[in-house]
Amino acid sequence: MKGGTADLAALEAALDTTTDEIGQLGKRMEQLKKRLDDTDIPALSEQIEKKRREHEDVERRLRNKESDINDLSRERQHFSARVEELKADAGRITAANQELDLGTAAAKDQIEESREKIRAIEERQKEFSGELETLRSRHSAVADAIRESEKKILEYDGARERLRIQIDALCERQVTLSGEIEQLRATVGDATTTLTLREIEDGIAESSAAMRKIGAVNMLAIEEYDRVEARVSERSEKKEVLSRERTTLLERIERFEMMKYEAFMTAFRAIDGNFRDIFARLTSGNGHLILENEEDPFSGGLSFAVQPRGKPVHLLSALSGGEKSLTTLAFIFSIQQHIPAPFYAFDEVDMSLDGSNVERISAMIRELSPTSQFIIVSLRKPMIDGADRILGVSLLPDKSSFVTGVRADV
Repeated sequence: MKGGTADLAALEAALDTTTDEIGQLGKRMEQLKKRLDDTDIPALSEQIEKKRREHEDVERRLRNKESDINDLSRERQHFSARVEELKADAGRITAANQELDLGTAAAKDQIEESREKIRAIEERQKEFSGELETLRSRHSAVADAIRESEKKILEYDGARERLRIQIDALCERQVTLSGEIEQLRATVGDATTTLTLREIEDGIAESSAAMRKIGAVNMLAIEEYDRVEARVSERSEKKEVLSRERTTLLERIERFEMMKYEAFMTAFRAIDGNFRDIFARLTSGNGHLILENEEDPFSGGLSFAVQPRGKPVHLLSALSGGEKSLTTLAFIFSIQQHIPAPFYAFDEVDMSLDGSNVERISAMIRELSPTSQFIIVSLRKPMIDGADRILGVSLLPDKSSFVTGVRADV
């Protein structure tokens, strides 16, 4: 019990001590609070808060600047790499330009050689045309001469017939006169014994009147007939010669016309076959060429009968813009396969085509490029992707044009 009382007393003493300490701490707090109230702590706190905000703002701006610096650093690295790429591109462009210059020189040589061939062909065509024109002129002259000779022959035939009639009439007159002379002789013979002088004079007067009725006798008619006959014979021989020459000329003209026809039809059949194949490859449809006059193709024109996939047969005039472009290009490629030209220049021929058709045209041009050069103005990506070389043209601020070129496979 004593022990418990002692513990309680100790606890009470400790409690009193603690209570005193709490009281002292309370007083101390009151004193400190009073001192705080008497100082500029609120203003300082506001300044501290302001400075803190300024510090945060500076840190934020610093972070932004660091980000800008990092961005500029990355941009600098990008442009440095771009400069290196441009230097490499410049080297490639220089090499490409040199190669292009070599190719241009070779192309110029090919063009000049082709021009020489074209000039030679044109000369041959001129000679052929001149010879044909000469033959036609000669044929016309021969035909005119034949007509003139035939006219002369008809005139001579008429003159000969008139002379023959005159000669027949003269012969009849001669027979008549001979009979009358015999009668006169008989009359005169009888008159020596039976007629009086008066009767003889009357007979002579009657005979003279009869001779006057007959008219003058053209004694040169027979000679004129012989001359006309000789001229008719000469004209007939000349007509025969001219007829033979005319036949020869007609045969030569016919042979030339046949050669021209056969050459045209050979080219037409070859180009038509190429067109059928190329049109089918480009459109998955059918198409062929049509001559307006198959018997005489030079007096008519040429048209197309095409059937795009899933559509009926149409002539060229009934097609859409894209279908017309495909048909026209197929025709050009068909001619190119038959007789390749040194180069072709196309100006936005793919403008009316969709992407898949542009790809087909680009593939066809690449297939034909080993035999001809193709220069194409295009804004379509499939066409540009298929090019060996690309030339870009841009407008500078001073309104001048800037042209650059790169190889498409580098």
